[in-house]
Amino acid sequence: MKQLVVLVGLPGSGKTSYQREHPEWVVVSRSAFRQAMFRCSFDAGCEETVDRIFHAALVEAIDSPADVVCVDEPNLTADARAPYVELARLSGRDAIAHVMPEIPVDAAFERLQRNLKRLALEKPYLTVRPFSRKAYDALATSYQPVEESEGFAAVERPAASETFVARVTLPARPRARAERAPLPLFSS
Repeated sequence: MKQLVVLVGLPGSGKTSYQREHPEWVVVSRSAFRQAMFRCSFDAGCEETVDRIFHAALVEAIDSPADVVCVDEPNLTADARAPYVELARLSGRDAIAHVMPEIPVDAAFERLQRNLKRLALEKPYLTVRPFSRKAYDALATSYQPVEESEGFAAVERPAASETFVARVTLPARPRARAERAPLPLFSS
């Protein structure tokens, strides 16, 4: 049966690292669209457009032949998750929640800060906006554990992988760019 995987967890809890361990999944993420199109980690001025693109891409992905479509978003509340359960039902897919391992809020916030620093180093063309502790705490207090009554076909609780642990503990290092000769596109 085809699946719609709904990741659940605070920013910095390992959702993106987890989905990267599944290269066969088709992933839909507001963050990816924001970075690719608007060259930023967040900008309130473009969120309406990002939402429209996200929803259109999700509908297209759901309708594709992909076996697994993954929503890489926090999905912290039952209300946030409900549309995905309904979309999966309407499209004939099983909605599967993948709930990230619970870690202390302080540790998740620190991971998020490290991830933002790494993002700024690895993608210098992006405008990386800070994520305040106050905003993070507001997200953390909004979290509602996934309940069986939400309608998911299954609720998975993946363990933190060694890949994820290594990825978040390594110090951020800028990547050196190799000098390349121009491509001979218009040579005579």
